[in-house]
Amino acid sequence: MKTIALNFAFAFLLSMNVVAQSTFNSQFISVVIPDTLTTDEIFPATIKFKNTGTSTWGAGGEVFYLISQNPTRNYTWGTYFIILGQGHTVAPGDTFNFASNLRAPSTPGKWAFAWQCSTVTGHELFGDVVRAESIYVTQRLETPPPPPQHKDSLLDSSDFEYIGSFKLPAVAGYENRYVASGLALRTMPDGSKRFFLNTGTYAQCLYEVALPQLAKIEGNSYSALNTATLVKKWTTIAWDSTVSGENLTANGGFWWDDSTNILYWTHYNGYYTGRPFPVLTATRLADDGTITNLKYWYLPEVPRWKAYWRGITHIPKTFADLYTGGRELALGFGGDYSIIQTASCGPSIAAIQKPDTAKDTLDLVEVLRYIYPEAAVRNGNYFLGNSTIWIYQPPSPWDGRFTTGSTCWAGVFIDLPDKKGFVAFVKHGTGRLGYDYGGNTIDPHLEDNWYFYDLKELGDAALGNQTLGSVQPSSFNKIEWPYPVSNTQIYHSMSGACFDPQTRIMYVYLSFALGGEPAVHAYYVKTDSSLANERSSGAAHSGQLLATYPNPFNPAVMVSVAGIYKCTSLRVYNTNGQMITDITQQLVNGRAIWDASNQPGGIYVIKAVTDKKVLVKKAVLVK
Repeated sequence: MKTIALNFAFAFLLSMNVVAQSTFNSQFISVVIPDTLTTDEIFPATIKFKNTGTSTWGAGGEVFYLISQNPTRNYTWGTYFIILGQGHTVAPGDTFNFASNLRAPSTPGKWAFAWQCSTVTGHELFGDVVRAESIYVTQRLETPPPPPQHKDSLLDSSDFEYIGSFKLPAVAGYENRYVASGLALRTMPDGSKRFFLNTGTYAQCLYEVALPQLAKIEGNSYSALNTATLVKKWTTIAWDSTVSGENLTANGGFWWDDSTNILYWTHYNGYYTGRPFPVLTATRLADDGTITNLKYWYLPEVPRWKAYWRGITHIPKTFADLYTGGRELALGFGGDYSIIQTASCGPSIAAIQKPDTAKDTLDLVEVLRYIYPEAAVRNGNYFLGNSTIWIYQPPSPWDGRFTTGSTCWAGVFIDLPDKKGFVAFVKHGTGRLGYDYGGNTIDPHLEDNWYFYDLKELGDAALGNQTLGSVQPSSFNKIEWPYPVSNTQIYHSMSGACFDPQTRIMYVYLSFALGGEPAVHAYYVKTDSSLANERSSGAAHSGQLLATYPNPFNPAVMVSVAGIYKCTSLRVYNTNGQMITDITQQLVNGRAIWDASNQPGGIYVIKAVTDKKVLVKKAVLVK
């Protein structure tokens, strides 16, 4: 550790060159930093300056900070600033220790350490520059662990194929730029698909759209995308009166019950610090446009009630019957939501029965939840400046934990014959994190991750066979979206998601998905390689239960069903879930030809109903 102090005789000579009328000025006093570091090592630094100007630093709430120099605003040490901090002022003649954790460069070598005072307003640099010797950074010896091996039945990011996106319509009287909307799927009697979403920055409005033909974003251009048709502009979905001191509005997630025309919705409030309010509400949306609020429900007593207020999703029946006592709905999804009361230090899930309107409290079983120091893992591409919750300084770039600024606003269960897992959509802060604006409002850096959990492990936790906080994701990945999302856009969100098991398509709502506009991206869950590999002949065998050849195709495709099955129905659907044609009668020896000459190019889903199981296959018509 080295401590470097300014020679005051030299400081006097420097001050002779300062204009006497200067409002802001500073004198470097000392710095305390390590002599040597390893690559990516996190370390504390303290730099003392004296206010030699005529104005008080921080007066009136003005933000002052140190700015890295040589060159100005460089990220050599993980951030370009060290802030004075809220509540601090420095009068003329007083000194102040600017203190922060910093991070060594990823490349070994001799690196300069230089800082200068500045105002945020006007970005005015003033006074001395820290005169410190360079720090030697040596190469880290540890190497990252290998990535998890892919398992055919366990979901990971490689199982998803981006198949297209669609834009969202404007809703008169509402602005959609900053909306962190939920996303609920509605399947109509004719098989077509619709979605419920919210729009509006402050007062929000529920609206319903029809799924358009999906189109891909190609080469950072989204000009080919279709806009979903606005089916109905509903209204602001909210309870009729204040409950437990809170105005309950549908600002969280949605789930739609096709059998009852009931929309279940959640409400959250990150600034709320009182006793728990109802988090789940049911509203019936009749076909004639009538809106009826039915009931709201409280959570039972749980250790972290805010872990379950951000959204609602559906639990597959098989999982529910095996592990949650038949409870087929889930609340979640965890992360850092509140400035006072923390939620879950990682994704969270609680299974509930479809609520009873005669009761006030939900019947709940916790499935996944972390109470600090329990935490879900993440990458280590961050460091904590001055955080006071969920403190874990990553010892390496690949070893991190959920911390301040890590949030999860949506999640879906996927339980297919060949692919199973729970997907949580997580947003992390990267770089320097801290409540003093570092990583929050000044110079934020963010990344989106998909987290994958093994249903067997979640089930064991629900049954009490392992502790909730011991369950870790089987894998997680940083996601690059089809159209780039700025990693400094703090209002970007992955706030809504739903999965359609009929078509194997997962839909994800993003704000700021297309520059400043929201969009929905669609991902197809690829069939298991052991079940769906295709041979050039197009013939299906015991390892290829449903095959297509060629694929992509134009204009015709051969569909083959394995001979071990008796096929009773063979139909083709578009991605809206609408049936295009029935080719069952064309089956000869387990094969049929579909001529798509009269159909537009795009993704089609071929569904074979057999005596043993339902087989699904995607086919791409290229025109």
